[in-house]
Amino acid sequence: MNTRILIILTIALAGLTQLSAQTTTKTFFGKLDRVNKFHTIDDLEDASKGELATIYLERNKELTTVLPFIALTTKPDQKLEDVGIRNDTHNNKLLYKYKTTEKKLSTTNSNILSEFISYADSDNLIWSILYMEDIIKKLRLGFKGNF
Repeated sequence: MNTRILIILTIALAGLTQLSAQTTTKTFFGKLDRVNKFHTIDDLEDASKGELATIYLERNKELTTVLPFIALTTKPDQKLEDVGIRNDTHNNKLLYKYKTTEKKLSTTNSNILSEFISYADSDNLIWSILYMEDIIKKLRLGFKGNF
């Protein structure tokens, strides 16, 4: 009898956890997925190679998070209905599945890049960071920002 109750509680908890996870990912990307500081070439030239690698990875993460959705939105915390997509079970499952896969990919991507970035020339890192920051700024302006 106690085993049955324990199994039922475990299944119920797993279901609630799944439901909770799906409700928290109803946005395409959030404010925390965005970088909050941009750099000048002088800032970057004064940074250590380790700092450059961290900055590079942060910019790469934002771009890989936001770029897939630029046809829909470039604003953080936008929900399905904000961009005209029906907020139903099917679309929520699709977004949840995408976000789950994206999180795994992002972790893998960061792990691999952090290994390889140490071999990059500092000047190449600096120019790559400046290039990515330029793209990020243009994304934030949006299509009507006349970039």
